[in-house]
Amino acid sequence: MKDLTKRDSGLLTGMQGIQWAVFMLTNIIAIPVVVGAAFHMSPEEISTFMQRMLFVTGAATLIQVSIGHRLPVVEGPAGMWWAIFLLLGTMIAPGEEGMLLQQLEMGLMIGGLFLAILGFLPIMDKIRDLFTPIVTGVYLILLVSELSGSFLRSVLGITATNQFNGKITAISLIEIIIILLFSLKAKGIWKSMGPLVGIAVAWALFHLFNLIHIRNSYEPTSWFSSPKLFSWGDPKFDLGIVLTSLVTSIVLISNVIASILVVGNALDKEIKPHQFQKGIFGNGVNLFLSGIFSVVGVVPLAVSAGFMSTTGIKAKRPLILGALLIIVTSFFPYISGFIATLPLEVAYSSLIILFSQLMGFGVRDLMREEPSSRNLLVIGLSLMVGIGMMFMPTNAFESVVPWLRNLIANGLLVGLILCLLLEHVIFKKEKNAVEKGN
Repeated sequence: MKDLTKRDSGLLTGMQGIQWAVFMLTNIIAIPVVVGAAFHMSPEEISTFMQRMLFVTGAATLIQVSIGHRLPVVEGPAGMWWAIFLLLGTMIAPGEEGMLLQQLEMGLMIGGLFLAILGFLPIMDKIRDLFTPIVTGVYLILLVSELSGSFLRSVLGITATNQFNGKITAISLIEIIIILLFSLKAKGIWKSMGPLVGIAVAWALFHLFNLIHIRNSYEPTSWFSSPKLFSWGDPKFDLGIVLTSLVTSIVLISNVIASILVVGNALDKEIKPHQFQKGIFGNGVNLFLSGIFSVVGVVPLAVSAGFMSTTGIKAKRPLILGALLIIVTSFFPYISGFIATLPLEVAYSSLIILFSQLMGFGVRDLMREEPSSRNLLVIGLSLMVGIGMMFMPTNAFESVVPWLRNLIANGLLVGLILCLLLEHVIFKKEKNAVEKGN
């Protein structure tokens, strides 16, 4: 009995590793289903997407622990990255989904190479200075605004039945309430298990009320298979997609730094400057890995600090074991195939709170700035133009050359570029005024 209670006990490490694996699964499970539906993927494609997402998440975590920041931080699908996938998926014309996915592969790879190189250069602060609270606030608000319609249509049952569906709406609300209750009221490890419990309950209710679509089922051809490279096809270059990927990569630098800081606080450990640089390098490697394995871009998850605080699991060995378990799981198609049958409405409902928080983060960033006439003009113009472009019909820019079409038809990118121009060029603040404001 004494051996079982030792910190380094093999059994205890194993149990803690399983906890990390379940926590990682919570952050993965909904993404391939939601993104797959946006790109009209078949059940088989969603299943193999899930398989690759499991593999990349586990591998990315090990890469950061070994050659990156070397902290016990879980890597997972970045909310901003898969939001970009959803956003572009809603804009593309029918039949062009495959080409867009190939362009996103290239975008992730170039974004990853850019961050990996940036991890060795002393210019990170200058790039971050471009993304003031106004710019990041406008970016987040535009991002969530573009996707809010898709979320509500799914949660209300309109996506599935073309009209409001009371049963689907009720189950979605039950799932959201469960996640909220766990997040606000639960203690210990249960606090981080809200999404998993909510998904399990809602999934069971979908079965109980016969709301599961038979077309979502998929029978794997073998018990064992390895994740494939470039499952969406050979990468293709598109200037608009590359620019979008580079901007997203740069914006998420702050996410990487914040995750390292909060985990350092949870460990009561002082973070050294080189760990930030290595963390950005590791994130670049992992984005490149995401591109070649055709998945959504990953990023260090700040919620790892909350998991450690609630469970008391702060050693790296259990996290390494958990990541290995997730990787091993990815080689068994029946497991990923089963997870991929998750109803789209259940997946969307589990993400409602996360996206609400993203919108809140954007509002918080804007509130940090003085409500001067200059700032209000920059914010108002950027949001008005960006959101206005979102309401343009998909065929409005067919006469524009393809490389430029993806730029001007993207309300998020148009609003962000306008905001950068207004903030740093047209209405550039005087240096003295900036220093005084700080």
